[in-house]
Amino acid sequence: MRRAAWLLGLLLAACSATLTMPLPDQVLNLHGLTYIAGQVAYPKEPLSFDPPPVSVIRGIRVEGILEASLPLNATLEFYARTQDPENDPSCWTLPSFSFYLCSVGSSDEKVGEAAFQGSTQAAFTLQGNRLLEGLRAGRFFLGLKASWLPAQQLTLTFKNMKAYLTVGL
Repeated sequence: MRRAAWLLGLLLAACSATLTMPLPDQVLNLHGLTYIAGQVAYPKEPLSFDPPPVSVIRGIRVEGILEASLPLNATLEFYARTQDPENDPSCWTLPSFSFYLCSVGSSDEKVGEAAFQGSTQAAFTLQGNRLLEGLRAGRFFLGLKASWLPAQQLTLTFKNMKAYLTVGL
């Protein structure tokens, strides 16, 4: 029985491939908001793109660079959701904000993090079911959570994002 399961796994692995899909850059302007502990900041507009032309996607990994307008000494956690924060009662915004602040709930999934060490750039890798759902739909919200941010105007730009899709049986 064990040998049959191993052989089946080997055959299924042989029937899969990895596709690379570029994703658009995303900008998050945080307007001097210094304390968002326990909250995830999501942009008001989702990351939108044409969904991949394949239907059997088994996994996803997104890699890219997060660029900050100021040097940071912080680790930022990334969350993904497919539900629009505008329709979520646990999210709120102010008219001058270009983002929502949401309590972490069942709509949110932690998908990765980036560690800044006195720099303006940090590499990141994201993985998770919400990313996979969003990729299939052609849109998802990518947000961040931090315990501390500088008081100055901070702009974060997700750049050079590429989704690596494992497709096949």
